[in-house]
Amino acid sequence: MDQASAEGIANSIYKSAKSAIIINGVGGQRWVRNVAKGARIGPWLQAEFQIVDRLIWMAKGACLYFVSSDEDLIKYVGISRNRLKDRWRISPAYEAVSKARLPSNQLFHSQCWKNIERESALNENAKYEVRAISAAELVPVLDRIGAPVSAFSVLKEDGESVVASVERWICNHRSPRLAAWNVAMTAN
Repeated sequence: MDQASAEGIANSIYKSAKSAIIINGVGGQRWVRNVAKGARIGPWLQAEFQIVDRLIWMAKGACLYFVSSDEDLIKYVGISRNRLKDRWRISPAYEAVSKARLPSNQLFHSQCWKNIERESALNENAKYEVRAISAAELVPVLDRIGAPVSAFSVLKEDGESVVASVERWICNHRSPRLAAWNVAMTAN
């Protein structure tokens, strides 16, 4: 399959997903998470964001989600086994140096945040959208698209397997225009 066809299939799935979060930029005071250790602590820039559909963000069950830029490029594809809210967390935030609790919680995603900060430093007007599609909603989309992705519909009784298979397929077709932020599970 050529790259343009793979990008077309991924875009068809993306367009069937529903908008859950809009990120209008990052900046302001750096913050850290209250976690024991590791790279997920921070410090991170704060996001100006909006949960545009709480039902999608909180829906229980396996889902496939996409992060797209304002240039309509799919930057990242991921899955949640339980709900989108578990991957795109709103965490208590603490000032990076003093560790004083900040007045508002902050949005965070461990794999995407460094990329969002990096791209926003190059384009202060960068905006991102997070869309999600449940496993149950994904199966008819795959059937409508046809081969090769319709083959994943055989897994319809196991939502986690369906979304994980599609995520892996998209990652295997990674390019600068598709899932460029994904680094795990890529064929490149």
